[in-house]
Amino acid sequence: MRAFVQRGFGVDVVAPETVADPTPGPGELVVQVRACALNRLDLLQEIAPVVRGFSLPHIAGMDVAGIVVARAADLAPDVGPPIGARVMIDPVSTCGICVRCTAGNAPYCEHLRTIGSTRPGGFAELVAAPAGRTYELPSSMSFVDAATMPVAAMTAYHALEAGGHVPGEVVLVNGAASGVSCALLTLLLADGSTVITTTGGPDKVARATAAGYHHAIDYRADDGRAADVPAAVAELTGGRGVDLVVDHVGPALFRASIASLSIGGRMVFCGTTTGTEATLSLTDVYHWGRSLIGAGGYRAEDFPKMVAAMAAAGRSPVIDRVWPFDELLDAQRSMRDGAFFGKIVIEL
Repeated sequence: MRAFVQRGFGVDVVAPETVADPTPGPGELVVQVRACALNRLDLLQEIAPVVRGFSLPHIAGMDVAGIVVARAADLAPDVGPPIGARVMIDPVSTCGICVRCTAGNAPYCEHLRTIGSTRPGGFAELVAAPAGRTYELPSSMSFVDAATMPVAAMTAYHALEAGGHVPGEVVLVNGAASGVSCALLTLLLADGSTVITTTGGPDKVARATAAGYHHAIDYRADDGRAADVPAAVAELTGGRGVDLVVDHVGPALFRASIASLSIGGRMVFCGTTTGTEATLSLTDVYHWGRSLIGAGGYRAEDFPKMVAAMAAAGRSPVIDRVWPFDELLDAQRSMRDGAFFGKIVIEL
């Protein structure tokens, strides 16, 4: 099969190759990839190992949608989709037997593996996956739309769950253009919430409002300094602040996000786009009864719930561009340049 393979670390370490077709291991099936979306982790792992268990050579691509073409001989007929089924893969799998799994903490499995990170991924014509983490697509959902969901929409869905979100809240979503933020927008609009976002530059502010965000704050002031996000949020909310912040940006907007919360507001964080260490004023949190929440890992049963919620929302996903498979490296450059808005998808 054709695949894009990483054999080192640094610049230009990924190249197209012809490699052996995967065969289904015990409990697995093989999916013919029809679409696969890009994620920031794809680029980070070209520079250095990020996740424990990463190894070379490596095929990235975590967001896979396609058609089942083979099933392991040990699979019972009622386990996993049949051959010919249109499917989406939950990239995360757990062992089910370690201490954490047996104690009810499967999201923190000691042997957790992820397609496109610690297993071969979807930047290839075929990919093997656990049958129990592979789900049939709703009949109305295209492969491209499905490929936007596994990482971004699952992260968004779980962040709202972890943050105790209730319909109708006022929510600040940082980083309007990212796949996670666009998935949050879909879920929040569906339940009647008011969605405020932050983004950089007039062009992205315009694209954010066109995408459906109620308000978009440009975090860059005209002179290049950081804009006063909490002041802008206060103006939009009549001085009250937001009920919930969902942040995957990290240090760049961490303190501003806390200061944008209402009394008793919550902030859930689920990403590190601008770094892994942030500072905060303790009084900004405890004096106002605010809560900081790490999103953590999700449970297997939440994945089909997410798919159902995204389908029920009735909105097309925000897609920056669909690229041909052979132009994957150009698609990755577009992500690296940062000019995209929404998910970047390759199609086979």
